[in-house]
Amino acid sequence: MLAIQKEKTVTFKCEEDLIAAAENYAANNEMDRSKVIRLALKRFLNVSPVEIKRSAKK
Repeated sequence: MLAIQKEKTVTFKCEEDLIAAAENYAANNEMDRSKVIRLALKRFLNVSPVEIKRSAKK
């Protein structure tokens, strides 16, 4: 059984082109921007495996 963790809102500064890239990735992979950022952090920090839902369109 997976433990449910409480989420906390975090605000940070980021370059506009990086935000645009995250939004583009999110749109192409049926995610919201927050999920893309969580995925990127988990991969960077090697926290836990994450399943990616792929879109049929490219």
